[in-house]
Amino acid sequence: MGNKEAFFYSRVLFWGFGISLILNLTGTSFWISEILGTLLGFIVLLLVKNVNSSKILKKISGIVFAFFPAIILVNMGGTMYLRHTPNFLLAIFPILVGFMLSRLNKNGFKSSIFYMFVFSIILFLFAGAMLIPSAKPLHVLPFSFDLPKILQGAGIFALTSVTPILCLNDMKDKKSILLNYGTSMITVIGISLLIVMVMGSEEAILYRYPEFVLLKRIKVYEFFSNVENLFVIMIVTDFVTTIGLGFKNMNLKGKLIPFLVILALLFVVDFATSSSNIMTWFYFYYPFILLPLLIATLFPKK
Repeated sequence: MGNKEAFFYSRVLFWGFGISLILNLTGTSFWISEILGTLLGFIVLLLVKNVNSSKILKKISGIVFAFFPAIILVNMGGTMYLRHTPNFLLAIFPILVGFMLSRLNKNGFKSSIFYMFVFSIILFLFAGAMLIPSAKPLHVLPFSFDLPKILQGAGIFALTSVTPILCLNDMKDKKSILLNYGTSMITVIGISLLIVMVMGSEEAILYRYPEFVLLKRIKVYEFFSNVENLFVIMIVTDFVTTIGLGFKNMNLKGKLIPFLVILALLFVVDFATSSSNIMTWFYFYYPFILLPLLIATLFPKK
């Protein structure tokens, strides 16, 4: 089955954060930033042989990568679907499902990840096939080349994709990690291209969740309504899987501690998503949270 976890958490922060931020920063040059960012990500993963195995750092990484997917998913759900549902209730589903996933034994966990990987790839190919007829390649024009912004976008792309891999993984199965990283980045670049070619860059930058708006453009004849809900499952799978991996890195023991951590996470997610100012801050500055975490992870504990 290989290390399929890397497929999910290397792209999870692009939904709602990374793709939107890079599109706003680089405009029609987004694809150059994403390709350069992918190459930079490959270089970093190839060069890194060991990561910091500190238990404290692993727990901090677990908290960060359980928190970020949770706030993005709750904010997306509250904005797009269940506007009158309290955020605290919206947070219960992904956090509890992620926690239960983390409690599976090693074989059960890997099997679950593998089946979700296959399901995600099928949905991606199906969604792409239905969106291609609406795509207009000329929407990537007029092409703009602002080198500083392109390089900044590439750095954000690499940081967003590589940091979760290095923080939540050991590097024992590097071949599998690289393969799944490459597969994951192809899907991110593919969805980014579809966003711009279907919606146009000027419209795409108006939305916090352009990938969700893109899925709403899928039409299967006139009598199939709300078909995009099926494909949103692909995005939700990334969030829930990464939350589960975050809990797994926390390595919570006993019965009381997991309960207290889940409860605390629910309250923190509810607080963060109840304020548009806090969510906007995370949207623009999440790379500055990832960077010190990545730097700490790159210094192996001796």
